[in-house]
Amino acid sequence: MGIESINGKKMNKGEWAELYVLLKILGDGKLYTADNLLRKNCSNYLDIIKVFRQELDTMPIDYSVSKDEKTIQIESNNEVLAEIPMADFSANAVDLFDGIKDLRGNSVPAPDSVCDFARIIYVSKPKAPAVKSLKQMYGGKNDIFVKTHDGQTGIESIMGFSIKSKFGQNPTLFNAGSSSQFLYKVDNCNDDLMNEFNDISEGQNRGWNQCKNFLKTHNMKLSFAKTQNLIYESNMLLVRESMSKIMAWCVEDRLINAESDFEVKETVERMALENPCKVQNPDIYYEKAMKDFLMAGFTGMTAGKPWDGREQVNGGYIVVMEDGDVLCYHSSDREAFRDYLYRNTHFEYVSAKKYNWSKINKENGDYFLSLNISIRFNTHTR
Repeated sequence: MGIESINGKKMNKGEWAELYVLLKILGDGKLYTADNLLRKNCSNYLDIIKVFRQELDTMPIDYSVSKDEKTIQIESNNEVLAEIPMADFSANAVDLFDGIKDLRGNSVPAPDSVCDFARIIYVSKPKAPAVKSLKQMYGGKNDIFVKTHDGQTGIESIMGFSIKSKFGQNPTLFNAGSSSQFLYKVDNCNDDLMNEFNDISEGQNRGWNQCKNFLKTHNMKLSFAKTQNLIYESNMLLVRESMSKIMAWCVEDRLINAESDFEVKETVERMALENPCKVQNPDIYYEKAMKDFLMAGFTGMTAGKPWDGREQVNGGYIVVMEDGDVLCYHSSDREAFRDYLYRNTHFEYVSAKKYNWSKINKENGDYFLSLNISIRFNTHTR
């Protein structure tokens, strides 16, 4: 059975993290959980029974852990392909992590020794497609499927995890796109002001700080009009009826009103003080709404694709820490994970040119400004 070599292949560190997680958890034979501050729960872990991958359409591969023998048995279509010591997986996990963590550039190669080992364990796609049958069963946002045993409950289950890495660029939780724009009606505007505003630039960039100052100098007030994309609007309705209004407030706060503290938690606390939805329990309402949105974004909702409201990550979230440790949140840690997302993400400015926002347009005599942001994980955990 021919396996293509990955020697010399360049990928970003987040993509290499998927191979690293495979090597690390098979070498360890367990996956530790994290608390809401992303600290290891040393007494709480999942035993790894098996990992499922699919290198080719006709080639699902199972990696079964034998702790008694301290080996990993590699099988495909009921045929045993190899039996490799767990220690070899651990050693190559260390070599992969050490070999790429300090490399510069968007795409980097893995050490040749790790690439050679990958071929021995039948890995030709470090970022392998999910096993088709499991993907159909559990949804499409899982990076790895694992059969686990929970020592606390005694339950064995197949769990799908999304993988994020903290040793590369901080990953995004909700990506900006042309479909994620919010439109705001602009008061005190005219054609001359619109043209002057739209002509603002700073070198090759839009110069958003100048744009923001221009709006304030000319007392051009914004009021949320609508979500530009109807699919995004419909998706947010599945989170809650007021979600588009809540997100629009956060977008305007990030790009127009706030000077600092762009973290999600601090933004929501400011929103609770203003209470744009006029609810009776703002401290609870907006925090829960944002946690629901973050969880929806993490588990499958995007701005441009119709969403059915189902969470497409059935197990949870695996994070590769800066020191190479691998921790997880899973289904029984749901509230801790929601709290982690809420406390450790921020609203991020995105390129106005790339994502086609920041210009005022005139429509039926009224003036509208499009705004856009993404949500990214913070560098430091709190």
